[in-house]
Amino acid sequence: MISKLKFTQLIGLIWIVCSCSVNETIPRYEDFPKIDAHVHIRTADSEIMQFAKKENFKLITLCTSSGSSEFIKQQLDFATTQRNKFPQTIAYITTFSMERFKEPGWQDEVIKKLEKDFEDGAIGVKVWKDIGMTFRDSLGNFIMIDDQRFDSIFNFIKKEGKVVVAHIGEPKNCWLPIDSMTVNNDKSYFAANPQYHMYQHPDYPSYDDQINARDRWLAKNTDLRVVGAHLGSLEWSVDELAKRLDRYPNFAVDMAARICHFQVQNSKKVRDFIVKYQDRLIYSTDIISDNSNSKEVIAELNQEWRADWRYFTTEDEMSTPKLDSPFMGLGLDVKVLRKIYHDNVIQWYPGVFQ
Repeated sequence: MISKLKFTQLIGLIWIVCSCSVNETIPRYEDFPKIDAHVHIRTADSEIMQFAKKENFKLITLCTSSGSSEFIKQQLDFATTQRNKFPQTIAYITTFSMERFKEPGWQDEVIKKLEKDFEDGAIGVKVWKDIGMTFRDSLGNFIMIDDQRFDSIFNFIKKEGKVVVAHIGEPKNCWLPIDSMTVNNDKSYFAANPQYHMYQHPDYPSYDDQINARDRWLAKNTDLRVVGAHLGSLEWSVDELAKRLDRYPNFAVDMAARICHFQVQNSKKVRDFIVKYQDRLIYSTDIISDNSNSKEVIAELNQEWRADWRYFTTEDEMSTPKLDSPFMGLGLDVKVLRKIYHDNVIQWYPGVFQ
């Protein structure tokens, strides 16, 4: 029989061992390999890349906006310049222009351009919200992502084994008045960008129109690897997002600029969701740099990356200017952290950092 003293000593030893084990499961931020899979690096300056390397981050920079082939070329020039200097630290996603999409042969031109981009090193293609919100056909109807005129393009991307990063639609807040939105960064973004504030454009396709078109597109492209940018524009409800992840096994989502939408929901529910779908979620921020703001971007990245790390790794009560109320950290274990910060990118973006 164990004496009372020995029993007390044994309990103390168990407590020490368990405490050490818990501490060991929380990795040091600086030591942990991380990928920010959705940024926009529009500069040839090396400061941001050097900072990312110091923080043990790799980056995927995305070309975006379909309205101007010249703007796309500028973004690609920056992306390839950075990749040539930092081949193990940055990769890039191309996009295609909708210019002349009403003209015969437009699809062939797009495919030819994408073929060159892939040869040059692009690991995938982004489609942006201007498909569904800007472009119209000759009858004035909005061109949606499931339009059959895109079929040959997506079939080519499929054949090449590349990923599509799809920013289709906007947060559900976009269809609400500013003062009814659930997070402050949506309030500030749509106040500054009324052209995309759909509450002010009731004649444009609705939120459900955008999501339904995207879902139909996923359904007819079951062998196309798709990453839904910004939590797939289902940021407002982990339940709704879970339905799509169950329905479309070819679909994953990144968290770019939407982590605050996790934070405004019930923390236990969000944690359970992330644990269940840990193979389908990809960390990212949507940070944008240009030639004039490298130091500001570095300061923003430093704050954002470390705040997000604290949110995912601890159970601390936290606050952010993006929300009006405090929230709790999720305390995810290392296996889940490794997937959302690193391994899922390798799985969903074939050829990245190879």
